[in-house]
Amino acid sequence: MKEFINILKYRLVWLNILLSVIFIIPSFCFYQTSAFLFVLLSNLFDILGYHFSLIRRTNQLPEKIIIHSYRINQFMFDLLLLVIIGIQFSWITSLAGWIMKEFGLQDVFYYLFLQEKLPDKWTWMKWTPLGFLKGNLTKNEIVV
Repeated sequence: MKEFINILKYRLVWLNILLSVIFIIPSFCFYQTSAFLFVLLSNLFDILGYHFSLIRRTNQLPEKIIIHSYRINQFMFDLLLLVIIGIQFSWITSLAGWIMKEFGLQDVFYYLFLQEKLPDKWTWMKWTPLGFLKGNLTKNEIVV
């Protein structure tokens, strides 16, 4: 329980959890908010899974195979989230949340909630729709 409290106190993780809970309630009446619920829950998974499980324990990046296996877990979580939000609220907003994630909103939230500086180059975004067109993306391109 002490570890869980420490995670909640870490930077703005508590805000991500609070916003996720807050966005659940209006999603039942205004299904459009479920798109942001998708992004917030996906971001929470990324903070807990990537930041706390892989990155925070060491100064160096984990092996590529570990990162690839994490990305598979993240993709499966996002797919499950897409289905659950689609069934419960709306398929259109569920897909809208997926699209917002694909265009970098979840990654921006990741850095904002962890209170870290946005990186100048976003090399991991080359598999997104914008990345397919351009390759590596810059901070300004993601924010716009």
